[in-house]
Amino acid sequence: MSQQERSYMVEFLYSKTTISPDKIMRMTDAEVEYYHWLYSDEENEDYVRVH
Repeated sequence: MSQQERSYMVEFLYSKTTISPDKIMRMTDAEVEYYHWLYSDEENEDYVRVH
């Protein structure tokens, strides 16, 4: 994932979750993406990505 994409997801997690900032900063890209998906309100969006 790009740095810009990760930054967006990290900011989202800061604002929408109670996960500590230290824990978020230690997460892998896959974990950040998973938690972003988990807390996202975009239920109708297909989250499958082609890399």
